[in-house]
Amino acid sequence: MATRVKQEPGSQPRTATAQASAAPSPAPSTSSVTGQTDLKRKRPDPPPAAYSQPSDPTIGSNVMALAVYAVKYLKEKEKALTFDDIYRFLSVPSQLNTDRVRTDLRNHLKINPRVDYNQRGFEGKGAFTYRPLHPVHSADELKGYLQARPTAQGISVKELREGWSAAPAAIDELEAKGELLVTRNKKDGAAKHVWPDDPSLAQHVEPEFRQLWHKMELPVNASEMRAELERAGLTPTSQIKQPVAQKKQKEKKKRAPRSGGRTTNVHMTAVLKDYSNRKK
Repeated sequence: MATRVKQEPGSQPRTATAQASAAPSPAPSTSSVTGQTDLKRKRPDPPPAAYSQPSDPTIGSNVMALAVYAVKYLKEKEKALTFDDIYRFLSVPSQLNTDRVRTDLRNHLKINPRVDYNQRGFEGKGAFTYRPLHPVHSADELKGYLQARPTAQGISVKELREGWSAAPAAIDELEAKGELLVTRNKKDGAAKHVWPDDPSLAQHVEPEFRQLWHKMELPVNASEMRAELERAGLTPTSQIKQPVAQKKQKEKKKRAPRSGGRTTNVHMTAVLKDYSNRKK
């Protein structure tokens, strides 16, 4: 039962129940708070960011794009360049022209498989050159490179032109001297593949013999060619080969089965039974 509490004049009456509800709750103890926090599972620390991946993904893509143009520029120049020369040619926009982009681009060109880097070049500044498939830049280098190859496989002229734009003219000169064997396209006569050659092995043929050789007319079709070869006593490759008759092998005579052989137990003939007729 609620009891009335003495109140001031003009104020609303208050009960003991209301006073109890309005009283502040006691603060939790330090030990209870610590126990609750200990029960919570601690989250693991986030893994560290990879060194090779920049925090901004656009930096890596921009560096790769600049590297493509840098390699193409080195290929066109066909000579050693400093990094400052390459960076000046790229004309990097102001929003990308930062020390981070410059450093990443230089490090990428050092390890690029299509670029050779010489740390001591240009008095220690570093020299960058394009690395072609074949390290050939002159006629003498081409002859030496062909002779040093372990196999006699030819080299594509298209591959030579990647690092040596003047390759077709030099190939024509070496072919005229008898130092190269060259195959050409039928359409435009451009050099296609090259092999090493030795001019000392060339044999001189008299012009009269060449004229006689080219005057000889070959048969128009295969049937006439076959007839000409047969008249000359030669066997044409298109001649149908007759199958070789195989000799019949002599049939081996079958031996008659042996009889029972030596007869034993003659004294028991009347007792034993004869099963010889049941032999297979």
